[in-house]
Amino acid sequence: MFMKKIYLMLIIALILLTACEVKKPTMPTWFMDLNIPIINERYYVSDLVDSVNIVVDENEVLTVTTSGEATTNEFGDLPFTPNVNVEGLPIWSSGLDLTIPFEDQNGKVGVAYAEIAEGIFKSRFNNLQPGVEHITLTFYDLYLPNNQNLVLTSNNLGNWVTTNLEGLHLGVANSDQVINQLHLSFRVTPTMPSGMQVATFDFQANETIQFGEFRGTLNNYPIGLEDSGSLVNIDYPYGLDQAINLEDAYLQITLQNYLGFGSVFSGQLKATNSSGESRIIDILDEYGNNYQIEPATEEGPRIVEIQFGHNVAQLLQIMPTTIQVIDGQFLISSGTNIGRLRPTDTMLLFYTVSAPLTFTLHAHEITIAEEQEFSIPEENRERIRKNLVNASLNLELKNKLPIGASAKLFFSTTPAIDTNNPSTYNFMKEAAIYSANLQPDFQNVNLTLNKDELNVFTSEQVFMRFAFSFEETETPVIIHASTMDYIHIKGMMSARVLIEKED
Repeated sequence: MFMKKIYLMLIIALILLTACEVKKPTMPTWFMDLNIPIINERYYVSDLVDSVNIVVDENEVLTVTTSGEATTNEFGDLPFTPNVNVEGLPIWSSGLDLTIPFEDQNGKVGVAYAEIAEGIFKSRFNNLQPGVEHITLTFYDLYLPNNQNLVLTSNNLGNWVTTNLEGLHLGVANSDQVINQLHLSFRVTPTMPSGMQVATFDFQANETIQFGEFRGTLNNYPIGLEDSGSLVNIDYPYGLDQAINLEDAYLQITLQNYLGFGSVFSGQLKATNSSGESRIIDILDEYGNNYQIEPATEEGPRIVEIQFGHNVAQLLQIMPTTIQVIDGQFLISSGTNIGRLRPTDTMLLFYTVSAPLTFTLHAHEITIAEEQEFSIPEENRERIRKNLVNASLNLELKNKLPIGASAKLFFSTTPAIDTNNPSTYNFMKEAAIYSANLQPDFQNVNLTLNKDELNVFTSEQVFMRFAFSFEETETPVIIHASTMDYIHIKGMMSARVLIEKED
C-alpha cells in the first residue's frame, strides 16, 4: 500500500513537471504623454493700428482714415486787358480835359488800385502847328513810384511812342472806387489864340497789363487747385480692404483762404481701389450747394471748417487705395464788393476722410505676417518616431470680438510658408472660433493628427503660420480696439508614446 502511494506521488510530480514551461524574462512597459507647446498668442485688434491709415478714435473704435492737402498756385500777377483805341483826337489851343473808357474787355477785373508789374501803352502826337513848343499830357489816374502823376510830352512828332508802365500804380491805395475811365489833361505851351486846333493825338492801350498787388473787384474769376498735390495713398494691413465693406464715413475739409476775396468752392473726390474700380462724388453741402468761402481779413487768412457725411461712404465702400480731389476750383465773384490780393496769396485745402470700422464682413482670409518657429528636443522626436500610439492638436481659443471666425494653422518643416501655396507647407488644421456673444470663455478644440502630420514634429525645427477669416455678416458691426478686444490662441501638440525601457 505504501509503495502504491509513492508511485502515485511520482506520477503526479512528472505530470506537473511536464506541464510547466520556463519563460524568458521581459522588461516593464508604460505609456508616456508628451505635450509640446506650439502657440500662445493674443492677436489684438489694436495691432491693426498703424497711426497713419488705421487709427483709434476717442471711443476706442477702430477707424480707417486718410488725409491730404491741395493748394492753388500763388495767385501771381492779375491780367487786365483794356481795349482803348483813340485816333485823330483834336487838341485845342486852350487845352483839353477828357476821359476815355478803361475797362477789362473780359469783364472780370475792376480796378480800384493796382501796382503794375508789366504793361505798356502807345501814344503819338501829329500835325503840330507852328509856334507850338510842346504839349504836355497828364494821366491823373496813373502814378509814378513817388506818387506823382505820369506826364508825357509831344516829343518825337509823328512816331508812336511806347510807354513802359512797370513800377507805376493805377489808382490810390485803399480806394474803394473802381476806375473805369482814364482822366487825361492836355496843356499847350505857349498860349495860342482861342479856338485853334494845334495838334491831333492817337492813343492805343489794348495789350494785357499785369497787376501785382491789387484792390478792386473780380467776377467770374476761377482759381484752380493743383490736382497733383492732392493724391493720397491708403495702405491696409493684412489685406483688410479685401475682408470688409465700410458702412459709414465722413469728410472734413479745412480751407485756409489768404485772398481778400470770397469764393465758391467746387470739386470732386475720386477714390480708386486696388482693382482699378473708381467712384466719384461731388463736394456739396447737405442741400446740394457748393460751399461759400469768406475772404481773408487784414488780420490773417480766413479758416473755414467743412464737415459732411452724405455720400462719403460710397467712396470707402470700394475700400480705395487712393483718394484725391479732382476738378477743384474756387470761383470768385465779388460783384461790387471791393477785395484785395497779393501775388503771393494762395488757398490751401486740407481734408481728412474717416470711417469708423462699422462694416459688413465678407469671406477673406487674413494671414498673420509673422511666422513662428519652435524646436522639439531630440529625445521626444525619437519617441514620436518609434513609439507613437496616438496624437492630437489641442487648442484653447478665446474670442473677445462680436463676430465669429475660422482659424487656420499651417505647419511646415521649412520656413517661408505661403498659405495660398500648399507646396510650401506640410499640413493645415482649421478650427471654428465662436463670437464673444456666444462663448465668452475659452473654447477647447481637439484635432486628431494622422501619422504623416505627426511626422512633421519629428523634424528638429517646425514652422507655423496662422490665418483667420471672419464670418460674413448681414448687418453692420462695430470693432473696438481696446486692450480687451483680441483673439487668444493657445495650442499644444499632445502625443501618447509607449515606453519599453528607460532611455
